[in-house]
Amino acid sequence: MFFKKLWSNKNCKHDTYKLEADFSTDPIWCNKCGENLDIEDFSLSNILQQELECWVSDYGNWIDFDTDSLKEKGIEMENEHNKKGLDLLQKIKEELGVDYPIIFSPSTSGELYQGVKK
Repeated sequence: MFFKKLWSNKNCKHDTYKLEADFSTDPIWCNKCGENLDIEDFSLSNILQQELECWVSDYGNWIDFDTDSLKEKGIEMENEHNKKGLDLLQKIKEELGVDYPIIFSPSTSGELYQGVKK
């Protein structure tokens, strides 16, 4: 992705990772410098890569962007998204092993919309 290449920290070894969904990005980030990393650079099965891509594409479905508000049952939707992320984290750990320490960063965007009038 073009934007990833613009924002690169060449001094970072990228040796600890974070699984985090965001709009139009791959879901693995350097946990030190914050750079978004190419999922293709990891030895993940095609099936797991597809699961991760689907998970990322669902990011933010709990927000109604037309009204800039939380959808009905939005917090529950976000919680389910986070639960799926934890499941995917376990699969990543199984496929990559201990040489790739990775943590999960859950979405909290729904909290920003709580209290905003619908």
